[in-house]
Amino acid sequence: MEINQLELLDVLVQQGSFKKAAQKCFVTTSTLTRQVTAMEAELGFPLFARSAYGIRLTEQGEVFYRETRELVREYRSAVQHALSADSRHLLIRVGTYSYLRKQISQACNELKRRYPWVSFSFTSCRLSDSCALLHRRTVDLILMGETREADEGIFCLPVFYAYNTVITSRRHPLADRTEIRAAELNGHTILLPRLEPEHRNRQQMKKLFSASCPDSEVIDFDHPDQADAMCMMNEAVISSISLLDVADGMHQIRITDAPKVEIGLMCRAEDEGRLKQIMCSCRDFFRAGSPADPAR
Repeated sequence: MEINQLELLDVLVQQGSFKKAAQKCFVTTSTLTRQVTAMEAELGFPLFARSAYGIRLTEQGEVFYRETRELVREYRSAVQHALSADSRHLLIRVGTYSYLRKQISQACNELKRRYPWVSFSFTSCRLSDSCALLHRRTVDLILMGETREADEGIFCLPVFYAYNTVITSRRHPLADRTEIRAAELNGHTILLPRLEPEHRNRQQMKKLFSASCPDSEVIDFDHPDQADAMCMMNEAVISSISLLDVADGMHQIRITDAPKVEIGLMCRAEDEGRLKQIMCSCRDFFRAGSPADPAR
């Protein structure tokens, strides 16, 4: 179980409502519900009793919450003390996505060489949760996130525009193509990343495939490894915003009539002053190694 799940539990208990807690944490109600369900599955007992009048902790949930509440507070305090212990040292907590682990690791290694007093810790996250993690102070910096998902409390440094692509194995019948129109995927099985239903890119791609590929089966995948496995078996193509390297063994085909997305670096607006120089160096690193169009 991760500390951010315990932080969500703390907020949920304080708010007494999934809807209010979701708004407080800048996540959707469905995301919060899934997190609690995952915690209950791991623990082996229900945390909340639900009724028409709201939610309340179960007897076991009450014991678990009471025992872990101090842990969450001690964790937050420890992070703050560590960050302020040495003015010459800067610890940056970075949000990472599994399908970008290689690129993010390379960027942070380069930053470490340039700024030896900076160190990084990493937290796995979903693309659709990026801004929420920043607002909850779970992370300090998001590398390669969708900047149009940010609000006024987030500082964004655009890097480049990424195109929606189809990713195939090198054995796939489409692997000799470099560009394709969405309609040409009609009849294929298409995998889409499981983002939140209201996520802009998901809405656009669902609408595009619905109009262009009425005979295609569109399947959501939960994890890149699942999509890679199906793709390598030549059973499906993957539609996504792709930043994978060609060396990763997958072939990319740009969907020419799909929208492009602005990818950038994000931090809390209040942290712009202390992180902007590092973010600019990181932007230059990503632009130097990317064939995508530079953002403004």
